[in-house]
Amino acid sequence: MKMNNPSTEDEQKLEKLMKLIEKEEGLSEITENEILAYFGLRGEKAVKILKEKRLHKLLLNKDLFFWEVEGKSKNYIIINSTFCECTDFQIRVLGREEKSICYHLLAKIIGERLKLYDSRELSEIEYEKILESRI
Repeated sequence: MKMNNPSTEDEQKLEKLMKLIEKEEGLSEITENEILAYFGLRGEKAVKILKEKRLHKLLLNKDLFFWEVEGKSKNYIIINSTFCECTDFQIRVLGREEKSICYHLLAKIIGERLKLYDSRELSEIEYEKILESRI
């Protein structure tokens, strides 16, 4: 019995979701319901992040930025829409290949499209501290 590819399934769900977001022009009740229908608990957690305004775009300069999600116990760095430093991403996405995105990445993808994030410029010192804390 061949298993479905979680990456392909999530990509298809995201594509449908992005079309709905464009049509609804925001995080409407319809959009929220579709997020939950497509992604279950991951979707619920992603919506909560967005509603609680815990998604941040951190800018060092116009060419260098990354994303941060305030988590329950710590903040997680996201790079593009392809990497999150959370344990779920490390184990279930990279290790076991059970999923293609964690809920932090899902929140980033949706939040970026809907502009549901705040931006903050970082000084060189702040940037270095964030990097050093991850080593």
